[in-house]
Amino acid sequence: MASDSPATRPTIRDIAREAGVSVATVSRVTHDDPRVVADTKRRVQDAIDRLGYRPSALGRALSYQRTNTLGIVLPGLGGPYFAQLIEGAESVAVERGVVINVVGTHLRPDAVGAVRQLAERTDGLIIAGGTLPSDEVAALARSGRVIVVAGEADEAATVVTDGRAAAAELTGHLADVHGFRRMRFVGEPSGSPDTAWRYQGFREALDQRGLAEAGEPVRLGLDVRSGAVAARMLHDASDLPDALVCANDELAIGMLATLPGLGHRIPADVAVTGFDDQALAGIASPRLTTVHQPIAELGARAAAGALGDDIRSHTVLETRLVIRESCGCSPEGTPD
Repeated sequence: MASDSPATRPTIRDIAREAGVSVATVSRVTHDDPRVVADTKRRVQDAIDRLGYRPSALGRALSYQRTNTLGIVLPGLGGPYFAQLIEGAESVAVERGVVINVVGTHLRPDAVGAVRQLAERTDGLIIAGGTLPSDEVAALARSGRVIVVAGEADEAATVVTDGRAAAAELTGHLADVHGFRRMRFVGEPSGSPDTAWRYQGFREALDQRGLAEAGEPVRLGLDVRSGAVAARMLHDASDLPDALVCANDELAIGMLATLPGLGHRIPADVAVTGFDDQALAGIASPRLTTVHQPIAELGARAAAGALGDDIRSHTVLETRLVIRESCGCSPEGTPD
């Protein structure tokens, strides 16, 4: 049974009571009706600002019919992670006869404005962690159904995996099973909450064993090309550690595709690990040691919550360590 639901959101009736006007008057103000006198409009707007009400966003269903549309806000639209996330949300949308509308913010100069417009056309909203400023997420959550996936939020429910613990377990495997002492993180820790949690887990595992990082994180994007670029940077600097802990599988696949051509054997010269357990991880050469997380289920749980299901304020889905050959284990998961 669900518990810990998000904080109660102000309604149009709360605004009317606060401003000392009718609900109809509040509605006219929020729709910029010119018949409302300036003093009344000012009192209503002051009440809206004090209570944090966003009538033009998801809460429009209070006075209008449902749109039967689910909005998804992502930083970008490329890559297998976002494809799986959308697929999971789509599985719920199909069951409920709802259409999905996706906005990628990375190319939009006014991402906040674009998301506000999206919110006006949807019954619920899924927002990827780190995509919007926290105050904007809070404002949207106060006026409608908002679920943050793979991120943190004070006023919206969240659906996440424990990337910190998972990355710590992976790093512990490299240190305890293989004896690696020089390890380096690949990925920009400040790029997203997910990457920050993974880097934190990596650091904690090293600290627990009295180990230091073999260098600052290699701060690049999360795509395959960035993995290839990182491999060349480390090669050119003659600075390969014992193991590279990549923030996701795409970076790791870029490493696997590039390092051998530069003369570095995996895992004999350097171990490489990823995170996510994408399809390519199981067929790469060598096969990639990584962390499996249920990405499609993240999308499905978030979609169900955004469309009205009861959901915990902080839902954590389980991960599992997937041992393959790129860390130095045999196909059976034991050290060679």
